[in-house]
Amino acid sequence: MKKYLIYMLAFVSIILTSCDEKEDYEPINSQVVDAAGEWWIKFSKTDYQTGYLKVLTFNTADDIATEMWISDDGNWKDIQFKCPVNVSALTFGGSNLDDINSDVSVTVANGKIEKDAGLSTAGNITDKISFEISFSNEPGVVYQAVGTRKTGFTEDEH
Repeated sequence: MKKYLIYMLAFVSIILTSCDEKEDYEPINSQVVDAAGEWWIKFSKTDYQTGYLKVLTFNTADDIATEMWISDDGNWKDIQFKCPVNVSALTFGGSNLDDINSDVSVTVANGKIEKDAGLSTAGNITDKISFEISFSNEPGVVYQAVGTRKTGFTEDEH
């Protein structure tokens, strides 16, 4: 019986000492926070369309309001480049942008983010993103990119 009492005390002391206080969540306050996020995007052109692919938009190390990174995180063409952005208008685009993962230059046109204008796969209201993208190694080919911001709901994951 004494042995069980010792085990019980050890178990209770482990449980009581393993409780951590959680820190309060502090939201990130970058200069491009309204344009930054994880997106589920389909890329398409004539006779071609991807499924939903995760694309990231995020602030640069300089954290300036006129530039953001766009990355497909290796999910499509393994692209990552800095793109001019107008955060107040939620528009973005630029020509001959350097892809850091290749020698290919990227052009983005008509980029825009629309607040609460998208519907996720499960029908949740979220932000919509759309833009045209082309690559120097595919002359004349323009892909349409349309998608929605990640909602965090399991049913919207692809």
